[in-house]
Amino acid sequence: MTASLTCRRTASLEAGPVYAWETAEGATGNILIDPEGSVARPCTPQGTAIGDMLLDKGIGNVENPDPDPKLRRAFLIVVSAVFQEWERQGQPPEKVTRTYW
Repeated sequence: MTASLTCRRTASLEAGPVYAWETAEGATGNILIDPEGSVARPCTPQGTAIGDMLLDKGIGNVENPDPDPKLRRAFLIVVSAVFQEWERQGQPPEKVTRTYW
């Protein structure tokens, strides 16, 4: 089974960059990452946090996970891809595309 995702930066706010994401399976959402690139949260397209779920890169676990396993999995994959690309580039990436098997 192959899965893929695409996310692109849609806003650069004082609170951090906002990314819109979509998986090949049709799941979509937005994430806000703090300016230091260490904490990610689901958010609205305008950057307002939604719910309590977050991933702290320093801890490595999803805190207050959403009860929907598909949403949790997509969130974890998207955040991981953005964090990896940010580390590689040394700055918030404009776009991230990944394919998984």
